[in-house]
Amino acid sequence: MKICFSKTNKYQFFVFVFIVLFFSISCGGESEVDEDTSETISVQKINPSDKIYTLDDFKSVGFKKGKSAKKSKLLDGMTQAVWGFWGRGDDALGRGKNQQDYELRFYSSHQEAVDLGSVPADERTGENAKIRSKPPNEATWKELLKEARECQGEGGHHTGACIVPKYGDYIIFGNVVMLCQGATSNVSLENCSSLMNALPK
Repeated sequence: MKICFSKTNKYQFFVFVFIVLFFSISCGGESEVDEDTSETISVQKINPSDKIYTLDDFKSVGFKKGKSAKKSKLLDGMTQAVWGFWGRGDDALGRGKNQQDYELRFYSSHQEAVDLGSVPADERTGENAKIRSKPPNEATWKELLKEARECQGEGGHHTGACIVPKYGDYIIFGNVVMLCQGATSNVSLENCSSLMNALPK
């Protein structure tokens, strides 16, 4: 069966097809942009603040300290370094949901945290973090190193290989360098942001 089109019908047909294709492509493009936007966490890595934070400020919002680095082994400029955990909705007793691990490195000022804390934090965060006590990927600073690793496999510490970096990224907030748990940079930065926003300003 042969279908015939007049010149006018052919023109209208092609215009219709063009419009359909145009809107299909446009909608598809918007979908991709929306997906990319939803995956991007808008968190500043460097957050200046005049306030000098202490561990007590973190404890006041429910942060629970687990372990401290030895004072004799602190890096240049560090006044204190601790590992612990915190979760959204924590109360004074440290009870909360979605608890995550954090490594907090305190410095005397915001500028020192930026100047002296950025490189060591870069080394311990991300998928290529140096988290081993021996080569390969030997860490320059070995304090709180065990707490910076997670285990592969379902057997945990008993059967898994504990060589997975725990901290996906970090932020510098005032005089504190915060390394935050997260399998990706986005997840880690979101956890950093949650704790930072909970702190007294």
